[in-house]
Amino acid sequence: MALGHFKKQCTQIKETCRTCGNQVDDMKNHRCSKVEKCVHCEQNRKCSSLKCQVVKSFRAELTRKIFQVNNRSSSDSRLLNKNVIFNSTNFPPLPVPKSSTLLLNPMMVKLDELINKLSEVKDRLDNFEAKHDKFEQFIFDKNRYDETVIKNMNDVYNNYMILKKDVVQQNLFIERHENLFFKLLIPMLEDVLTFISSQNQNQKGNPLDADFKCRINRYFIQIKKATEGKPFSS
Repeated sequence: MALGHFKKQCTQIKETCRTCGNQVDDMKNHRCSKVEKCVHCEQNRKCSSLKCQVVKSFRAELTRKIFQVNNRSSSDSRLLNKNVIFNSTNFPPLPVPKSSTLLLNPMMVKLDELINKLSEVKDRLDNFEAKHDKFEQFIFDKNRYDETVIKNMNDVYNNYMILKKDVVQQNLFIERHENLFFKLLIPMLEDVLTFISSQNQNQKGNPLDADFKCRINRYFIQIKKATEGKPFSS
């Protein structure tokens, strides 16, 4: 694995591993030991390492040769320039253009077209920006309206729940009073009317006061209608 030539120009038959320095027939099948060893200086480093003294010497020599070639070529060019004598008569003058406007017109026309197109693009962008601003305002108003609607719906729901709670309480209150009325007051009233009706009879069971008995019977009828939920009659 020498220095200073390309792979195609190398006369070595086997390939050399740049890491371990071993020569193999095919690098694709090579299993490197990962132990670095330079084939130039026999040190524990890769073959292409810049720390290798052999590589350093080769690079320095190559750089020196390149500078020598550049210096030689620059000195040769200076010698050639000294031998050249410029004479304007050796170069014929360029023809004067008939009209400079003819050369500028196509360019100016294209520039005008480009400016017009840019103006159109600017107008379209302005229109788009205006529409975008309107759309953003619409979205802002919509969001604010949605918030108001949601707040109102929440208020309605809260009021509904409060009303529902009140209705339940009122139903309980009415049921409690109905129980009190139908299970306590009406039976007591029936007992009182029965007792009064018994006092309005003689020993034979005939009524002492016929009109009073009619009123008591009417009271019984009204009580019965009340218990059955029927409307009272006058």
